[in-house]
Amino acid sequence: MSIGVQLKNLSKHSSIYFISTFVQRALGFILMPIYTDTLYIASRVDYANLNLIYTFVAFMNVIYLYGMDSALMRYFFLGKYKKEDVYKTAFGAVIVGGITLSTLLLVFSQPISEIVLSTGKLSFLIQLAAAILFLDTLSNLPYQILRAEEKSVLFSMIRVGRFLTELILNIIFVVYLKYGIVGILYANVIAALLNLLVLLPFQVRYMKGTFQGGLLSELLRFGLPLIPNGIAYLTVEVSDKYLMSKLLNKDTLGIYSANYKFGSALLLIIMAFRTAWQPFFLKVSKEVNAKEIYAKVLRYFTLFGVLVVVGVSYYVGYLLKAPLFFGKPLLGKEYWDGLIIIPVILSSYLFYGLYVNFTVGIYIRKKTNLMILFTGLAAIVNIGSNLYLMPHYGIMGAAFATLLSYFIMALTIFIANQKIYPVPYDYPKIILMLVYLSVMLWLDYYFNLSFVLKTALILLSPLLFILTGIIKLEEIKKIAAGVFR
Repeated sequence: MSIGVQLKNLSKHSSIYFISTFVQRALGFILMPIYTDTLYIASRVDYANLNLIYTFVAFMNVIYLYGMDSALMRYFFLGKYKKEDVYKTAFGAVIVGGITLSTLLLVFSQPISEIVLSTGKLSFLIQLAAAILFLDTLSNLPYQILRAEEKSVLFSMIRVGRFLTELILNIIFVVYLKYGIVGILYANVIAALLNLLVLLPFQVRYMKGTFQGGLLSELLRFGLPLIPNGIAYLTVEVSDKYLMSKLLNKDTLGIYSANYKFGSALLLIIMAFRTAWQPFFLKVSKEVNAKEIYAKVLRYFTLFGVLVVVGVSYYVGYLLKAPLFFGKPLLGKEYWDGLIIIPVILSSYLFYGLYVNFTVGIYIRKKTNLMILFTGLAAIVNIGSNLYLMPHYGIMGAAFATLLSYFIMALTIFIANQKIYPVPYDYPKIILMLVYLSVMLWLDYYFNLSFVLKTALILLSPLLFILTGIIKLEEIKKIAAGVFR
């Protein structure tokens, strides 16, 4: 299959996955006028507690899955076992682990609440988190099947269905019943249960396989090294929020968390790309020109990511302050002090996207045991830089700690990947794009550019890309036609 066809397929599936990812994550954006309105969420402290709960859920999700999702995907394509046996074995292992962990969370909810929320009086929130974790974990593997079979449309339809369900339930519990953050978690639990019921029919075929002890051992050997990697990654992702509640205060955390959500807009694209990317590069690895394909993907991804970072950074402030919802802004005025962190967080996720691109060799060569080196170093950098920068520079210090951590993560995995599976990336063009990004953000931070000047710079950017050779006119025509060279 030609490079053009391969990249077109990746682009198509990534676009479809982006729709579902955007819609699912859009819940937080759509409901932001409610979440940041004291009529529904009493204070920034309550909003901070909600974010701490979801931080805990994200952290525990790694433990609940313990690498079975990635192991399932890898052995589904490149293993020596029947696909049905791989699925039955992985799903059985996940069920046992989920029951065990959720039971422990329910029993020890009060001391866990004291650690996570600094008070044992909110242990009920931990119990709701245990229910969410169990239901979402059981839903994860059926989603992996849809990914592996490249049923991106069906995958997206189910995700959108969950979004609509959770949105309606949020309106009922938060707006009408005014249950506050407890209502948000109620909505999540019910939506997760309904989502699982919808997904069950799609795994019936694969449940006819046989649970095999030897296969489980291989899955664990591949997946377990991803646990410390996942924990380290989440340390990079969420430790700033936990440390902020201790080093600063929950009021500041509320401001930071609300703006961080908009700074993570690029993450929606990366998650969609990653969903399509892993099955794509595993299949392409058998092609003679696989490395050439990977190099082109990185160049296009970097260009697109840079444009998103610049575009969102330049205009997001206008959008969030505009009275779009019955005269209310998308972001409550009490949270506007945190707008300054958004470009930094966006840039952080660009480097995370590069990291995702560089995982190619690690998976193909089955070197997942190395992952902890990249994420572990980034986690150490993250904690250390947060401990120093946060007390001195507040939320901006936390944002730069995040940027530094993701840069370290991308750099280290790039070095390792080029040692074990060298890919001929187009270094000059990638460096030029990163320089462009740095200059554009510096201009806005330093000169506080007007709307007109920002727009002028954005409109001149394509010409700059052509003059510097980042893109070529013939490539623009092919991209516009939906065909990659």
